[in-house]
Amino acid sequence: MQPLTKLAQSNMELLSKFSASPEVISQAINDAQKLFQQSQDSAMKLANSQAFAGLIQGFMKNYTEFLTEVSQSATTIFSQGQATFMQQAQEATSNVVDAAQGGARRVRQAA
Repeated sequence: MQPLTKLAQSNMELLSKFSASPEVISQAINDAQKLFQQSQDSAMKLANSQAFAGLIQGFMKNYTEFLTEVSQSATTIFSQGQATFMQQAQEATSNVVDAAQGGARRVRQAA
């Protein structure tokens, strides 16, 4: 078992030295810069594509429909609330008028 452990440790040391060498680090940095540049170029091409334009237009349409439906719902709720308030106000007024008329009848009857 010890020879296997020694082999694994020796190989790990070699890989560490290799990956920390200036040549490998320089190459990794160059590759990363190229990859970054390619991803920027690719993103710009996608942003200028018809597919991306269609995606943005679809989002705008969806959000426009959503906001329209929300505002219509709010208007409906407000109208229903207003109608309910007016009905309750009329009922309250009728109750007050009925109570006042009932009180006036009692006063006349008592006299």
